[in-house]
Amino acid sequence: MHIAITSNLKKYYKGYIDFIDHYWLNFFESQKIIYSLIPNKPYLSAKKFSLLNKKIDLLILTGGSDVKGKKKDTIIRNKIEKNLIKISLKKKIPILGICRGAQLINIFFGGKINNAQGHMRSRHNVWFKNTEVIKSKVLNVNSFHNSLIKKKNLTTNAKEIAIDSKKNVEMFHIKTNKIIGVMWHPEREKNNKFLKNLIVFLTKKK
Repeated sequence: MHIAITSNLKKYYKGYIDFIDHYWLNFFESQKIIYSLIPNKPYLSAKKFSLLNKKIDLLILTGGSDVKGKKKDTIIRNKIEKNLIKISLKKKIPILGICRGAQLINIFFGGKINNAQGHMRSRHNVWFKNTEVIKSKVLNVNSFHNSLIKKKNLTTNAKEIAIDSKKNVEMFHIKTNKIIGVMWHPEREKNNKFLKNLIVFLTKKK
């Protein structure tokens, strides 16, 4: 399996650096997954992804800075990742959006996001609807986001899979394009079975 994964972007001295959460590296190593890091350079990211797309089984849009942020690094990353979504749709490459990535997917397809309170560095339960994607009924998950998706603001292209106690959307599925958005960070959980099952579901051939 070969996964393309986006990187976070941070200002560093007079320039910017790309970086990825070590939890992802640990997960890929444990599952023996080959991965390619997509840089936050508009020309390079599109070129590298286009060169790789015949080999790519899945695109992962990772977490990071607030998708609504006005800083240059956020604007750059939003533009690049929206372009990657366009390429993936054209090439029929499945997409998994994590936290920020899920929010960006929702915005890309015409949805909206809202400010969140009590969701930064906390844990809470999410409840799953009966779906082919996940068989669980309830799961205790981490939370590291400043924004959330209210049910009324979920893109009409998507179907909600999991909600929190206030019925905000914690996970959704765009079935027609094999796209899943998850608002928590499954890569940071001690048990990576959930993340593994998600990837298997998105990449399995019909």
